[in-house]
Amino acid sequence: MTMKNFLKQLFNKKTKIMQGKKVKLVKGTSGKPCSNNCHFGNGKEYIVADRYLYDKSWSLTDPCGSIDGWAYEWEMEGFSVGIEDLKKELSEAQTKLETIQSKINWLKETGSKEFSEQEFKVYQTLKLLENGKLSMVEKSKLIAELIKM
Repeated sequence: MTMKNFLKQLFNKKTKIMQGKKVKLVKGTSGKPCSNNCHFGNGKEYIVADRYLYDKSWSLTDPCGSIDGWAYEWEMEGFSVGIEDLKKELSEAQTKLETIQSKINWLKETGSKEFSEQEFKVYQTLKLLENGKLSMVEKSKLIAELIKM
């Protein structure tokens, strides 16, 4: 393996490690290039999206995925995550997993080969209406959630 290939692989690994990392922005050390980013010290969370090859800086997005500037590594600090943040992330992941599993169950139950979001929502709505244990208010809230999906 040539040195050039080694460095290229090393660079790709670092990019994969950094992508998706949550950071906050701080002023970099003096003597190093600065991104002139207006978001320094605002305490907001940013997510590292990708690396710019020409100057080795990183593009950043906000938590919703919108591009929100760029910064160098020395201007980024790990964003602290607490127990509540992790519990929320786990809850969201469990909800997503349950949704995916219900879609798989729908495909098996109906014998469909391809997933149809619209048919799935109608099917889920009908199942909710059949459930005699739920009140009308509970059913309407659950159906409203299905419509939002």
